[in-house]
Amino acid sequence: MLRRLDPARMLVLSFALVIAAGSWALRQPWAAVEGRQLRWIEAAFTATSAVCVTGLVVRPPADHTVAGQVVIVTLIQIGGIGIITFGLFFSLLLGSRLSLFGRNVVMSSLAQGPWEDFGPLLRTVMQATLAIEGMGAVLLAVGWWGEKGWLAVPWGAFHAVSAFCNAGFGLDAASLIPWRGNSIVVVTVGILVLFGGLGFLPMTDILERWRRGRRRPLTLHTRVALAGTAGLLVAGWIGYAVLEAGTTLEGLPLKEQVLAVWFQSITPRTAGFATLDFGLMAPATLAFTMVLMFIGASPGSTGGGVKTTTAGVLVAVIIARLRSRRQVSLFGRRLGESAVSAAVVVLVLALVTVVGGMILVTSFEHGARGGSQVAGPFLAEAFDVVSAFGTVGLSTGITPRLTDGSWLTLILTMFAGRVGPLTLGLALAGRGPRVEPQLAEENLMVG
Repeated sequence: MLRRLDPARMLVLSFALVIAAGSWALRQPWAAVEGRQLRWIEAAFTATSAVCVTGLVVRPPADHTVAGQVVIVTLIQIGGIGIITFGLFFSLLLGSRLSLFGRNVVMSSLAQGPWEDFGPLLRTVMQATLAIEGMGAVLLAVGWWGEKGWLAVPWGAFHAVSAFCNAGFGLDAASLIPWRGNSIVVVTVGILVLFGGLGFLPMTDILERWRRGRRRPLTLHTRVALAGTAGLLVAGWIGYAVLEAGTTLEGLPLKEQVLAVWFQSITPRTAGFATLDFGLMAPATLAFTMVLMFIGASPGSTGGGVKTTTAGVLVAVIIARLRSRRQVSLFGRRLGESAVSAAVVVLVLALVTVVGGMILVTSFEHGARGGSQVAGPFLAEAFDVVSAFGTVGLSTGITPRLTDGSWLTLILTMFAGRVGPLTLGLALAGRGPRVEPQLAEENLMVG
């Protein structure tokens, strides 16, 4: 039966099953400290946030036992790399051959073109993940050693996995704010987030070019992902430095200001760690952050959002239309109609998801009430919705105080953001391509 499922439905089903298993585990008495057992909606929210590598929480880290924290970091690792990728990798270890179905699944999450051999691809993904997380864990343990001693080892491992998977889960309720002046911790987490959000294809592309020792042109995907990432980082540095100069940055030592601006330009790209208190930020900064969260990371990565390449394609479309060009191009390459239409569909579905989530959350929180008292919290609630869709995890601090209906809305938003609105739409539609009749063409006024 499973072999008859298309990759989109298989991906959605796999995430749903792991979330269900994680919810059951976190609901057990051994997963929470005595007297702080999670309700089903709280367990489901935490499991969804972990598998969807988001980082939004409704319970502080202190409410989870060591066993509960192990469950959370395991769900993060599974969700970060991809459930199906895990299954296919271990099938390879057992000597099983990949079916055509299995190849299509891996292709949809890791690669943009055909690969001659999928075994090396999957092994490379797993080895690179473990190597990067391992190095990050060592560095973070060094950064925390003076303060925590041997406890720095599990802390380093937990935060390395959470950072590379762009999850944003931490073991302190204040995220990384207490260590915003610790260069080793802040820089290591930031670099892990960047690697995780860049995607496996660009990293493999760059590595292959370096290993061959000769100039080989990078793929268009890699160039667009790198350019989009660099552009958003620069925009983030300028934005946070200017918008927060008189608020959360005011009064901090110069070193902490520089580290905070550098770090906060990275984390809205679906990581969720914070070295500044978003509950104290200016409304303009929150709106700016929502834009960064909505765009998110790159395809084939551990991050969410509409993705950097989608934003790149849409910018190219706008430039082409403003210049009255028929061809849409990036870096001297013409983009196919399928890429352009897919980018437009992803954007529209994403906007529908986010706006729908905002409407539902505000309805659950305020009902039919109006006035300035209701309009005030709207920005914070909208911020949480965008954070959920982008699988970021940043919040102004209102998440634990929301109602069950709002939590359920955020659960569905996180799920849609992680599997992708287009993938989810395809899975729900369930209709294969059919022969279409040729219709008469007619123009329509637009804009």
